[in-house]
Amino acid sequence: MFRKRHHRRIPELNTMATSDISFMLLVFFLVTTSIDSDKGLARRLPPPPQDQQPTELVVKERDILRVAIGDDGRLTCGDRVVTLPELRERIVTFVDNAADSPSLPEKHIVNIPKLGRCSVTDRHVIALEVSRDADYDTYFHVQQTITAAYDTLRGRLAVARFGHTLDECSPDERSAVMRHYPQRVSETEPEGKGGSL
Repeated sequence: MFRKRHHRRIPELNTMATSDISFMLLVFFLVTTSIDSDKGLARRLPPPPQDQQPTELVVKERDILRVAIGDDGRLTCGDRVVTLPELRERIVTFVDNAADSPSLPEKHIVNIPKLGRCSVTDRHVIALEVSRDADYDTYFHVQQTITAAYDTLRGRLAVARFGHTLDECSPDERSAVMRHYPQRVSETEPEGKGGSL
């Protein structure tokens, strides 16, 4: 007469292996995924002054190369708009001053170990003026261009004096080359409202 009602049992999922599978997938992705690390610009800051009184550095006008990055990413060197390759060449010409031009940095005779007496432009300054609204990508490329210009000069000197590239130089040779072409960059913000040029 009355039929007994059977309740259907809902089958359970076997989740015992789920944690093992998750762990194996995690290990797989960690091993196979390449994680790019951000690269920055290597800079050595000057040591802090020993006394509290700041000393004013007097730089001659001929020893300064003015480079500016505007709000719109426009790059100027002196009074001319330039591209990155043009900037690199201008920096190489400025820092080297091969012809000892009176409009380029003044040369001084210094005694550098491994190189002897050399005529160098060790008081030059590349004055980089960066607008507050300039994009970081332009700033980074300008910094790379400045570094590449110094690397060009240092590489030429290493090959000319030691017969091999800068990477193959001994620590003493590298130190001598760096002293011959010291990287001197000064960064400022433009004066005025909103950081415009």
